[in-house]
Amino acid sequence: MLKSGSRFIAITSGPIQKKRSGSALIVGVIGKDGTVEGILSSKIKTDGTDSTSKIIRMIAESRFREQIRIVALNGIALAGLNVVDIPRLEKMLGVQAVIITRSRPRPKKLLLALRTFAKLSGQNVDRRIALVRGRAKVKPVNAKGIFIQSTLERHETVSFAAKLYDATRLSHLISSGVSKGESTGRV
Repeated sequence: MLKSGSRFIAITSGPIQKKRSGSALIVGVIGKDGTVEGILSSKIKTDGTDSTSKIIRMIAESRFREQIRIVALNGIALAGLNVVDIPRLEKMLGVQAVIITRSRPRPKKLLLALRTFAKLSGQNVDRRIALVRGRAKVKPVNAKGIFIQSTLERHETVSFAAKLYDATRLSHLISSGVSKGESTGRV
């Protein structure tokens, strides 16, 4: 059970800029009780498979490592189709992972995009498809217009929803602003 005052990190990816490097910035905003306590960042490959390892390294090498109890992600896929392995993330860091979005998660749409990507690129996406299907089994909770997928108890999920969404929004603004020179878009 999570206690009041638990630290969390909200992670989003910045805009995809394929013309440059084929990578995208990810930014994590660390917070506690509505206060921002730190910012972490890394880069991941666009449509790659390195999001999980980069997030684990980013958190594990930070001074906040022992304090973070929740990892909030704006979707299971970052930087296009770079799918996060939620079970591995939770196991390696000893945290609870939460997917938080403004709209209801659409796993069927993501699965279609992965299959199309596989046909066009020739890459094997079976592992990514399995991760998306696994997470789709966790039904989203609608907490006042914010959709949350989590294995936490419903009352815990709802109590953290606004804080996690605000931190996710800030993470998005930072990643967009740093990547483009000005923040754009909505989470």
